[in-house]
Amino acid sequence: LEAQAMQALARRGWKPDYLTVRRRADLLPPQSPFAGEALVVLGAAKLGNTRLIDNLE
Repeated sequence: LEAQAMQALARRGWKPDYLTVRRRADLLPPQSPFAGEALVVLGAAKLGNTRLIDNLE
């Protein structure tokens, strides 16, 4: 999933530094995609001279 998202950003002109899915509680990788844990997506990417760093819950 993470690799697909980075490829999708790159296809749209972004230069992704990282994109990862983590557990919201402790930022460790999720145990399973279906574990029912609260997750957060963390990422950073450049578009032109601008670097965006963000997280989504």
